[in-house]
Amino acid sequence: MREVYLVEGVRTPIAKAGKKSWFANIRADDLAALVINEVLRRADITGMKREQVDDVMLGGTALMKDMGSNIGRYAAIMAGMPHGVPGCTVDRFCASGLQSVAFAISSIAMGWADLIVAGGVQHMTHIPMGTGSDHNPRLGEFCDPQMVSMGYTAEMVARRYNISREKQDQFAVESHTKAHRATVEGLFKEEILPVEADVPAGECGCRRMAVDRDQGIRPDTTMESLAALKPVFMQDEAATVTAGNSSQTNDAAAAVLVASREKARELGLKPKMRLVAYAVVGLDPAVMGIGPALAVPKALKQAGMTADQVDLWEINEAFSSQAVYCAEQLGIRNHSLLNPRGSGIALGHPLGCTGARIATTIMHEMPYYGARFAVESMCVGHGQGAAAIWEWVGFSL
Repeated sequence: MREVYLVEGVRTPIAKAGKKSWFANIRADDLAALVINEVLRRADITGMKREQVDDVMLGGTALMKDMGSNIGRYAAIMAGMPHGVPGCTVDRFCASGLQSVAFAISSIAMGWADLIVAGGVQHMTHIPMGTGSDHNPRLGEFCDPQMVSMGYTAEMVARRYNISREKQDQFAVESHTKAHRATVEGLFKEEILPVEADVPAGECGCRRMAVDRDQGIRPDTTMESLAALKPVFMQDEAATVTAGNSSQTNDAAAAVLVASREKARELGLKPKMRLVAYAVVGLDPAVMGIGPALAVPKALKQAGMTADQVDLWEINEAFSSQAVYCAEQLGIRNHSLLNPRGSGIALGHPLGCTGARIATTIMHEMPYYGARFAVESMCVGHGQGAAAIWEWVGFSL
């Protein structure tokens, strides 16, 4: 198997989906085109050299409207890529972006390609959660049919594994605190591509804005403010999952450049990290949130590693209930090493983009925190989990 590296990574800011989204007036394929062009620009893959890109692989879900038409190919065209560069779209729901990166790495490792742009995009303003879903009426024969509501599964995790409302809210406060601190300290600047956008401005129409930060971070979040929120998905006495301890819905895109060792040397690219192991698992859809607690051990076993060798953890916060449970099961007690710059609750969870966004964040975090090994993991809707182990290499060939 050939050596394969991630050599660059970039993301847009993450907009909060809805009528006031900073990206309400930008199409999903245009967002994706922006990061495709930027990741190539940062690697100096310009002009005729762009013809050397073997493929564009983009993760996404709810593949309709401006997320449709094979957005991997369509966004490549909208990025002005040579027509000889193909493109495809990958859908593993919340892990779509990470899966696209894993597919790119495996293709290059097998010798089928040398240089691939991989990433993910989601526009939940234009295609809200659940749009177009047509669930099979026989679903109840195979699983709890209420599992189609991710909020319901978060409640099931909280109840089955006794994750208290207090623990969930505290985790959410930590997420916003970390994300706000990272923003103020400029820790996201290198990974974010500022985007010029016509931002909704109420009755005044729109105003032009250079979007260079994430929209959903709430620095004033406290235990008291979260305690005032009512449960959203269930309303009985045991209900604990609120809008405050759940991830947001969002609009964003991210891309990484994946290269073989030989192509990196030829083009003078600097490898940053390599994929040590990648694992996916299936589980009871009713508690889909526990996916990382199952996928991470599988990835560690593949790598011949133990959890104490991991320097940095990025476990996506789909909901506090599942993130708390997974952290406890994985033995992560030092929360300063867990999502050190916030995650889905504060930054947002743009479904098909999230896996690529986290990989991009890890690429910029690892040298800052002096980490050699980092774990990226997320739960995946309808009962799955995905996990990747990244190693920082940071050398020139």
